[in-house]
Amino acid sequence: MATYKLADFDAVLAIARRGSFRAAALDVGMSTSALSSAVSKLEEQLGVRLFNRTTRSVSLTAAGHRFVEQVSPALKDIHGAIDTVRSQQETPTGILRINSFATAGREILAPLVLEYLRRFPGVQITW
Repeated sequence: MATYKLADFDAVLAIARRGSFRAAALDVGMSTSALSSAVSKLEEQLGVRLFNRTTRSVSLTAAGHRFVEQVSPALKDIHGAIDTVRSQQETPTGILRINSFATAGREILAPLVLEYLRRFPGVQITW
């Protein structure tokens, strides 16, 4: 039995919406090659091509059109449910990634980060 990832479905919708792997990759926060690989793997699992690809263009196949039409409303509902559940969370948790110059991190951000960690111990900071 194939295992499908929600992110792969989001990627397909982004490509269909933007008409470009590069633009869709920016939308979903992946590299173009990772996005292409994920879509190729999904197509292999489904046993059908979703996109016609050339070096200059990308377009949905007939199966891709049907897939996008049927998956879009379901994904919207799933993301809505996830957002609803996450909004019920009382305190932040997870990883907060900070990219800054070392000087700014030490002199400006460090005191703020220490206070933030004191208030929200469920958060992990990476620099």
